[in-house]
Amino acid sequence: MEKLSHDEWVDTAKPLFDQLILHLDAPPHEGPWNMAADQAWLEQSEVPVLRVYRWTEPTATIGYAQNLTKLAGTLPQWPIVRRWTGGGVVLHDADYTYSVIVPAVHPWSQTNPLDSYRLVHESLARALDDGSRLAGPEDLIENPFCFVAPAMHDVVRDKVKVAGAGQRRGKLGLLHQGSVQQVTLNDDFWPRWAAQLATNVLVKQEMTPAMIERANELTEKRYSLASWLNEREDAL
Repeated sequence: MEKLSHDEWVDTAKPLFDQLILHLDAPPHEGPWNMAADQAWLEQSEVPVLRVYRWTEPTATIGYAQNLTKLAGTLPQWPIVRRWTGGGVVLHDADYTYSVIVPAVHPWSQTNPLDSYRLVHESLARALDDGSRLAGPEDLIENPFCFVAPAMHDVVRDKVKVAGAGQRRGKLGLLHQGSVQQVTLNDDFWPRWAAQLATNVLVKQEMTPAMIERANELTEKRYSLASWLNEREDAL
């Protein structure tokens, strides 16, 4: 596929969405800001978004419902941030991190949770085009660490989990925060996958000033707080 230029709409096939913003967030960010940016997009975008982003340093994220005390002694000595989505511990070091963000104004945000998880991962496995498939009942393992324990409809290659995600669905819409690991992705992977997800793709390199302002607020008043990490309490 021809590389997409900045702010250029292109026609694609086999879509989940009519329109999609591909936000290639090139500068690496600290964990709390990455979580805040996803929420800012969810709150302010009017169309679905595929956000691709990086980390300033190795970082562990834990799922919204996980108990940090019970995880004590099992996590690396890295910065830790609590996600707004569910799922288990994800170690972000050599992985590729993305989010599919569907605002509440878009009907797809009301998709059944199992269906939305399956459909996003089906599209991802197809874009990987390396024999990856969706995990079935025979692949399931229980473990608090996400990439040790394939869940239903995660992406696996042979018996190796290569992609998993956490989701949150609420009044703001649907947030799917995913990680791809133990594979090598070329620079054209994200535009190719975006082309499968949507009929029309608009590439954005930057967030709007209002989104950046909101992400900064969420970083300060939620995702950077010890109370959020430990007890899911914030200052908002």
